[in-house]
Amino acid sequence: MEQINLITLCIVIAAVLGIGLGAMTWAYLGKGSISVLFQEPISSLPQLPATDAGSKAGVYFQQGIDAYKLGNYRQAAEQFNQAIELVSTLAEAYHNRGLAFANLRSDDDAVTNLLKASELYQEQNQGEAIAIIKQNFEALKKRKMEREKR
Repeated sequence: MEQINLITLCIVIAAVLGIGLGAMTWAYLGKGSISVLFQEPISSLPQLPATDAGSKAGVYFQQGIDAYKLGNYRQAAEQFNQAIELVSTLAEAYHNRGLAFANLRSDDDAVTNLLKASELYQEQNQGEAIAIIKQNFEALKKRKMEREKR
């Protein structure tokens, strides 16, 4: 009889742990970790160097755009990261990676990427893009203030 009670107790504990771990994994990796603040990525294809690295970066950039539009923000961030590794001056890739991180509720990473994008936009004399970055920062600030009210 004691063995049955022990086995039952082990099964109950395993079930509770399984449900708990499943919920945490879902919250971290799944839809529970998404708060879509920015619906659309910056879709304009950046100027790329006429090199093999530039060509590959363009492919990764477009794959990031496609993943972003499908709501796969983590995958989009990874694709933009690949583009940035090949061509480190892609302001649009930093911008989009920042937007993807914001949608994944990684606001610190979002801010870091948006700041880098704004620096690159400034070097490239892209005033309109800097204005968009400012709007993105305002949206992040507003969301943070709303969270703090709760």
